[in-house]
Amino acid sequence: MLRLLPAAYRQQWEDDMVAAFLDSMDTDDPETAAYAADYGRPSLAEVASIVSLAVRLRLGGPDAPARSYAWGQAVRLATLMAMLTHAVMVTASVAVTLWLSGKIAWLPAPAPAWTLTPSGSIWHTAWNLAGYAWLPAYIALVLGHRRVAQAVGLLAIVPPAVTTAVEQAASDVPLSVTPWALRLTDVVLVLAMAAFHHGAPPVPRRPWLLAIPIGILLVPLPLFAIQATSQALRLLDWPGLSCAMVAAAIAVHLAGRAPRQPARTLPWSLALTLLAAATLALRIVTLPDYIDQAQRTTLVTIAATEVIAVLTMALPLARRVIRALRRLPPIPADALWPTTPTE
Repeated sequence: MLRLLPAAYRQQWEDDMVAAFLDSMDTDDPETAAYAADYGRPSLAEVASIVSLAVRLRLGGPDAPARSYAWGQAVRLATLMAMLTHAVMVTASVAVTLWLSGKIAWLPAPAPAWTLTPSGSIWHTAWNLAGYAWLPAYIALVLGHRRVAQAVGLLAIVPPAVTTAVEQAASDVPLSVTPWALRLTDVVLVLAMAAFHHGAPPVPRRPWLLAIPIGILLVPLPLFAIQATSQALRLLDWPGLSCAMVAAAIAVHLAGRAPRQPARTLPWSLALTLLAAATLALRIVTLPDYIDQAQRTTLVTIAATEVIAVLTMALPLARRVIRALRRLPPIPADALWPTTPTE
């Protein structure tokens, strides 16, 4: 378990940590001591403490070594961007749902093909309501309430997972990879919120909160308007849309200050590289769902185009990230870490 910690930190503290653990396991009962010597293992609380410490050290704050801070900022920025995407999409979907249900009278009535039909399943209702939890989860994370954000994020994951399992077990829907891949990425997203520990810098609230209405105007509303008038764009699923958004974000980033100031933009560059890798993985693992589709040739061609677009943008960025990381000073063995095992 101690190998989860950075090597330099482990070299400094591992003897003390092992000694403290052995002292906590010491007992006057010879039989208990003999059993613990042969079969004893760290408790779940001990393991969780080491994992938490490893996260704080490897994804450090401003007082951490340069590489630890760069990785920490990158994971935090990638998490915020992914959470922002969820929050933007579900917020826009509220307005779209009100329009489709006829609640916004001053807008033109939707076409009959877009009319909502009430769901007769409580699980479908739970699915729809659970998705809206990403908005309060994002706001809680921006405001500094990480544990609240994680708890609310789980509310957005569990009902869809149960619904998918029930429907696929009952053969109501065909077996597919996409729902489970999406749930897995959401679980990783909730776990990544651990990077917002007490040693991390606070999130700038104003720009990240303003990003919600700006994002709605830039992505979901125009996308829905185009989909309502064009049949071709309806072939773009969520992994494909994610590829398009990540490729566009990297293009904007590369066109900005990244080439001229690689050190200052390293956290953003690394964050976008992480998002590109996750998006490519999601796109690739969901390709088997196209096999039984009537338009599988078209869908596979579109997916290949999406992968090429992301790779075209991400590979140059990844090379710059690697060069920038190599320029950072290595962590010395005698570094003064901002966190000790007792914290």
